[in-house]
Amino acid sequence: MTNLETLAAKVAKLRASAEKSASPLAAAEAELHAAQEAEAARQDERSKAYDARVFDNRYQDAESVRRSGTGPQERFRELLGAEPWFQAWAQMRAARYRAWDVSVEAQNAAVNTGADYRAVAAVTVGDANLMGDVTRLADEHARAIATAEADQRRADRDAYITGTD
Repeated sequence: MTNLETLAAKVAKLRASAEKSASPLAAAEAELHAAQEAEAARQDERSKAYDARVFDNRYQDAESVRRSGTGPQERFRELLGAEPWFQAWAQMRAARYRAWDVSVEAQNAAVNTGADYRAVAAVTVGDANLMGDVTRLADEHARAIATAEADQRRADRDAYITGTD
């Protein structure tokens, strides 16, 4: 037997051995894949059952919790409405709405009488933004303080220059 024939026989023998051991491996892999699919299906069914049970319970809970917020919301509204600063802010907002209402009525009257509605000042209400209003008013107040201080420094300077200090 030549070296080539010996090697070919060796390859054939190893191939047969590999095929013999590959068969149990393929069977084991197929069994594993089937078990994984079965487990995934079992977990999917359990997930659906759990979610159905939770939906039944939580739907009622959610409705109950939603309704439970009404009392505290009314209490918050009552307490907030009693605060003098909030009343003043609401009155400030009310003045904007009154100005808008009057402006619209005047514009409508102008249109109905054939007058030029653009002669009526346009008024906008703007968004209700408490923090924006607080910031704007604080800026106005801060600017007034800074201006008063600057005016005092100028007066001190002028007094020094003129010798009246």
